[in-house]
This record gives sequence, C-alpha cells and structure tokens, in this order.
Amino acid sequence: MNVFVGRQPILDSNGKILGYELLYRNSEKNSFPNVNPEKATIELLINTFQLIGVDRISGSHLSFINFTAKLLTEDVFNSLDPKTVVIEILEDVEITPSLITKMYRLKEMGFDIALDDFVLNEEYEQNSILFNLITYIKVDFLATTTEEKRKTEKFLAKYPHIILLAEKVETEIEYRLAKEAGYTLFQGYYFAKPEIIKGYEIPQIVTNHFQIIEKINSDDASIKEIAGLIKKNISLSYNLLRFINSPGIGIPQKITSIQQAIVLMGLTQMRKWMHVLALREIRFQTANGRIHALTNYSMGRAKLCELLAIHAGKKNTDEYFLAGLFSLLNVIMGKEWDDILTHIPLSNLVNETLRGNQTEISMYLEVAEAAERFDWERLEVLAAQLGLTYEEILKYSNEAVRWSEDLNEA
Repeated sequence: MNVFVGRQPILDSNGKILGYELLYRNSEKNSFPNVNPEKATIELLINTFQLIGVDRISGSHLSFINFTAKLLTEDVFNSLDPKTVVIEILEDVEITPSLITKMYRLKEMGFDIALDDFVLNEEYEQNSILFNLITYIKVDFLATTTEEKRKTEKFLAKYPHIILLAEKVETEIEYRLAKEAGYTLFQGYYFAKPEIIKGYEIPQIVTNHFQIIEKINSDDASIKEIAGLIKKNISLSYNLLRFINSPGIGIPQKITSIQQAIVLMGLTQMRKWMHVLALREIRFQTANGRIHALTNYSMGRAKLCELLAIHAGKKNTDEYFLAGLFSLLNVIMGKEWDDILTHIPLSNLVNETLRGNQTEISMYLEVAEAAERFDWERLEVLAAQLGLTYEEILKYSNEAVRWSEDLNEA
C-alpha cells in the first residue's frame, strides 16, 4: 500500500534550506484530509521514520512536526532524535503547568520547541516563563494583522534567543517586510508549495512486534529492556497505551507509561496483548474491508476459545486464545502456514492446531467457527461433546463479540 508525507521547506535569509515542515497526507492530493489530528501525527511519524525513511524526506535537515495537546502527554518522544526533530506546539494547545513541565522535559531531552501560528494574547503574557523554553516562533503572515505582528515582535524583543519564522509568505513584498522586521526564517508559497513524498508500506512494524514477543519469552526477559524496545516503535508505543486503556482490557486504573503497563499486567498478559496488536497492525495496513472483517472474526474467535478454556478449567488458556487469534492469518496474508509460522513465536500446540492437525484446542476452535457461521445444529453437537449447554455457548459467544467490538473502538 502506498503511503505519503507532505513537506514544505523552511529557508534562511540566504535561501538555504534549514528544514522542512512535515505534513500528513493520505493520498497524492496535496491537502490535509479530514482525520483526527492525533491519528494524523502518529501516521506522519510512522510514514516518515519507519516506512519511507527520514533520510529520503528531510535528509540532513530538520523536521518540524506538529503535536496536539493530547500527543504532548503521550510517550512518543523517546523514539525521535532531538537533533533532527523540532516539536511544533499547535496554537490551540492550552498553556498549563503540566504543559510547561512537559516542555522542560523535552528541553532536557535535547529537543527544540516551536510555537505554531503564534498570536500574542493574555494567556502567553501570563506564562512568560514559557518563552525561555522556546527556540522558534512561527507567525502566519497571511492570517495575522500588521498590528498583531508588531505586538508580537515588540514582546519577543525581550527574548533574543528566539528565532522568528514567517510562514505563509506568498509575495515578494511580504518576504521583504518580514526580513525588515527581524524574521530570519521563511516558509510559504512564495518559496515553494508543499510537495508529496510517496513510499510503500511494508510489514516491518509487525515483524518488530514479534521480535519483542520473542524477547518477552526469553529466560533473561527484563521489564526495563522490553519497555525500551517498545518505546523505540512510535506506532506501538502509542497504540499499546491507547489499547490497554480501552474498556475491553478491563484494567481499573489509567496506565500512562509502557513500563507501568508491563509491571501491572505481567509478562504473560503483555505477551498476549502484543499478539493482538500485531494482528491489528496488519489490519491497519490495509483499507481492504475483507481484511478488516477477517481480523474482527479473529478477535472474536480468540476470546471465545479463551472463555471456553477457562470454563473447562484449562491451565493454558493463553494458547487457546492465540489459536483463535491467528486461525485466519493464512487467509488474511494469502500464504501457507509453513511460510507464516516460521516468523511467529507460538507453541507447538498452537502451531499444530493452526496447521489443521487434531489437538486439544481443535474442538474449541471449531465451536468459534460454527458460532460465527450461526450453525446452531453444529453448535449443539459440539456443546454436548464439551459438556456445555447450548445456552452457555451462546452466552460466551455474545461476550466474545462484545469484547472484540470494544477492542475495535480502542
């Protein structure tokens, strides 16, 4: 699948490129699509640093990237290089003590911070400590009035370390006025329109999930080391915290860090949810409705197999869960099991079940398959063989469907 990143150059007064503002795009159409801003930034980061490659997009230049208030609280910055990434704080972000604390941490990590679409107002004046942390201020030359520009320029004279950047400069006159007013960086259609960089999505992210799972399985598994590996993956860090805090997981307290998640859940549960996220990642990599439906079925199968195994008093319920979770992977990926299972760290029992060999899990998986086909006659037969009533299977099936729907909303 094709992926896209927009970029617009930021130039100094000599016309040399200092960096690029990176812009989320989901097609070759050169405009911002109507999507959730947090999702846009996360996908921009994934497309830039994990799929297309920042060398191809920004080269040795700086990458200016917008962050919303919500994303500034997330644990996504450990995977970014502070020497090459400038964090742009959007104009609608409320200035709070927690934001300023976060900015101190980002500065300690080595990041430069920019305020985007800046217009001086009372909130900024009351939080003047903020300006000691700022490296760049971007002023929209198209949207701000001459009076607003002058007020900003006068106020910022007290902070000579701050670099003024004039954006949306569209004419020679605007460029000249900006230079005369002390702006030293420039961005806008007068210099260049945003261009689209196109790349191709590959399943490397999924491979990273399984590498982390293998580390969790190892005898010398360290929570700190595993958390470090997860933090290096932008998509995984964000999605894992969002996922774990969803109603379907059922954890009573808010989890705010990767290490906290591992400690509270334990390595066994973390391994389980890493498998779930790997399957979800495959779904997110395609706009194919058939793949979405198959992954939804897989989630429901996993939960139903687990619930039936718990009811039966099985000790290895995670294996029942995983057999259901990956039971459609050969159809989803269009590959033979021999090609797939060499890349996924699963037990021999789960492997044999997925290959179609008869195991202790097989009948439970057959129940899940019959339930999704609404094959009531087959379900009654299987229920009797497993010592379950038809009503019990129906109850567990409905619970599994609700659980998978909760996860789809996460």
